[in-house]
Amino acid sequence: MISIPTIDNYSLSGKVYPCEGIVDKNKVLIINSATAVDKKLYHHYAAYMAKNGYQVITYDYRGIAGSRPKKLSGFKASFTDWGQKDFSGVLDYAKKKFPDHKIVTLGHSIGGTIIGMTEKSNEISGIINIGAQTAYYKDWSKKQRTKIYFLWHIVFPMITYLFGYFPGKKLGLLEDVPKGVIKQWNNRKRHADMKTQMEAIGITFYYNTCTSKLLTLGVEDDPIGTEPAISRIHDLFKKSDKKIKMIQLHEIPTDKIGHFGFFSRKFKHTLWAKTLIWFDAI
Repeated sequence: MISIPTIDNYSLSGKVYPCEGIVDKNKVLIINSATAVDKKLYHHYAAYMAKNGYQVITYDYRGIAGSRPKKLSGFKASFTDWGQKDFSGVLDYAKKKFPDHKIVTLGHSIGGTIIGMTEKSNEISGIINIGAQTAYYKDWSKKQRTKIYFLWHIVFPMITYLFGYFPGKKLGLLEDVPKGVIKQWNNRKRHADMKTQMEAIGITFYYNTCTSKLLTLGVEDDPIGTEPAISRIHDLFKKSDKKIKMIQLHEIPTDKIGHFGFFSRKFKHTLWAKTLIWFDAI
């Protein structure tokens, strides 16, 4: 493991997968995790990309997994911090360590959303976003909308208030999450337009200045990353050469992918291979 400094000098837990391919493609891939997810989820995909000619960086956001302080109650962090400060720091690290490489990024869920929260996003040559959305409940699958809303906007905030953070590990629900992230996510429930909502409280976004090529992917059976949901982030990248695609289960074929299944090794020769081809063309 390595330590990656953020732009405000917080230390993030990261890992570099050195290129193991016969040919170094002179590209470094940064993987931005989903909320409450340990970077270990992406280990096999990162190793796959390294074997195919990429330098790969995975990392944990402040307050999450390896970047979690001993005491999370009272710890200040938000998902805008993850974009403005953490991802910015990782981009700086990638440029310094691999100065002659193009930077490409894979953003999973919130990991795609935060890309437009740093002014350094124009340093990225290519982006694949998977299930990147804004937590607006009316975009979610109608079949599961009530259940997810009850958890995300009632149960999770209540538990977070009691503990001072969200104790995901104790509950068997991924990683612990800082209070500020849960609060900021919960505040999204009534606002369809995330950009307008956040800018009204003084937060600056940089989606409009990002000129990298963009592929936005959604999955047919993902109840959160529906087509309306992923379109909200996709549409914010005004200057990108972009394409959006919903992955249909019969195309793979498989009977289940969901919000996290993309990174299962069983998709090495299908979904993973397609992302490799896309990144290779950058």
